[in-house]
Amino acid sequence: MKTAQKIIIAGIIGTSFMTLYSYYRSNKEKQQYREPVLLNKLINRSRTLPVKLEENSAVGWATHYSIGVMFVLAYYLLCRRALQHPTPSKALLIGSGSGIVAIASWKIMFIMNPNPPDNHRYGYYRQLFVAHVVFAAFALAGYRFTGFSLQNAGLISSRLQ
Repeated sequence: MKTAQKIIIAGIIGTSFMTLYSYYRSNKEKQQYREPVLLNKLINRSRTLPVKLEENSAVGWATHYSIGVMFVLAYYLLCRRALQHPTPSKALLIGSGSGIVAIASWKIMFIMNPNPPDNHRYGYYRQLFVAHVVFAAFALAGYRFTGFSLQNAGLISSRLQ
């Protein structure tokens, strides 16, 4: 499988599991921690984007998943070895770095927006950090095992395929 396909698939896998975690924390804490919804609200309340979106518009989802793919692309460019040989410690380290970048990015977006969405910021940043560790773990595993076959694993000989 080509590298670009692996990056996209890993980004989708990581973002999906991260989003499941964010939705779980949002429901548990009864706070708005759902990234696609928050992105749509930021876009709606922007002075520079003349767009009105529904809360669950595909724009927020597409933006969220695109950012996930960009994170995996950054992993590929910065630490290709971690993608090829993931370990729990690498996922924790990369996820922690990603969490810090995400928190800084969201803080900037909230500050720059004239009317940012309301949520418990400390709780949001805390769950966002953990969500990025979840993202990194599943993105690294997704990249590693994309294109995985029984033959590559040595479980079946090439003559049988």
